Amino acid sequence: MIENFDYLRSLIVPITEKFLAAKHNLFLVGGVVRDALVNEKMVSPDLDLTTDATPDQIRALVEPLADAVWLQGEKFGTIGLSFRDLRMEITTHRSESYISSSRKPSVIFSLNIEDDLSRRDFTINAMAIEADNGNFLDPFNGKSDLENRVLKTPLDPYESFNDDPLRMLRAARFIARYDLAPVQEIIDTAKELAERILIVSPERIREELFKLLSLHNPQKGFEFLEEIDLLKKVFPFDISSNIKILDKTFSVLKPNDPVMRLSVLVNGVSRKEISKFVKNLRMSKDEMRKIESIAVFLNKVSEGPKSKKWSDEEIRRLIDLTNWGVHDSISLIEASDLNKADFLYSLDELSSLEDLTSFESVLTSQEVMELLDLNPGPVVGEILTWLKEIRLKEGLITSDEAKTRVLNKWSE
Repeated sequence: MIENFDYLRSLIVPITEKFLAAKHNLFLVGGVVRDALVNEKMVSPDLDLTTDATPDQIRALVEPLADAVWLQGEKFGTIGLSFRDLRMEITTHRSESYISSSRKPSVIFSLNIEDDLSRRDFTINAMAIEADNGNFLDPFNGKSDLENRVLKTPLDPYESFNDDPLRMLRAARFIARYDLAPVQEIIDTAKELAERILIVSPERIREELFKLLSLHNPQKGFEFLEEIDLLKKVFPFDISSNIKILDKTFSVLKPNDPVMRLSVLVNGVSRKEISKFVKNLRMSKDEMRKIESIAVFLNKVSEGPKSKKWSDEEIRRLIDLTNWGVHDSISLIEASDLNKADFLYSLDELSSLEDLTSFESVLTSQEVMELLDLNPGPVVGEILTWLKEIRLKEGLITSDEAKTRVLNKWSE
């Protein structure tokens, strides 16, 4: 533990010296302190620090040292910077609260580190290391709670969750990541305040949901969300049946793809509802397309083939729909608990005969233009689409055969 503390402090010596020379304190705080205690990997971590310096004073102190400075959080007391290989945020000691209808905190700065720690979400994050001498501050017994695997809030849970309702969703992540048991007061309060999550911005909810889905096994977190009735506030449709197979979902799908994991959680929901859900969470166009295409893929696999057996063309079209190849398609089916041995058998059989990684035209646009003496334009795209249709219907054809077919159909 001490070694980790010393390592963290060694990373910021020039910055610490700047603050000390200006007679300001500086503390490492939050997640990096927590992770140092549990001996998590300390290679180039992102750092959170807090100080009694005001935002404009922080900016003046770090600008001569920083490679870059960003000021998006300045009005909330935070100055971000990159320093050597590190990214860090330095925030003025503060307390903050949300008025009942607001999505943004009202910030009050403080000169006292204990005030700042008291406003943290959970005791396991309400610990600090004094940057200059390594003193460990733990006024709310976060280290003991971490060792005993208990989740508590520094202040009364009602005050904590009422100040920032996202903390109820964040609790699920810490419960799952560190195998913690929330105290009963947290459960009861979260149930009472679950509706208040609606004041939180969709972007913050999406970010926290993705962090939960990116854990190795978020199962305990989702079980907590279901217990406190927050799951149905985040997901505006019933996913209770999918919650029952989470162990399988998370064991099959890698944690580095939270979008794919989310897609399985919403399996069985109508495409219209899924589209509305991803739009409400302000997901990117690529994320939206991915989730919607997975929904269509799983629905089509669930419906089964048009005849008694999956045709090669049906298999190709379904793999092309997801655009991830055979392995990910199999993983999706297994994670969704679809009992589709017939599809998997047909997929395995076809993949042993031909490459299913791409169904695009065997000819490039340049080759098509040279073959027919064309300039760039919509006709070239039409030909490439036509060649792709041949690939999906018939399978692989050689480049020479593709050229012959193009000349036969398009040379006029």
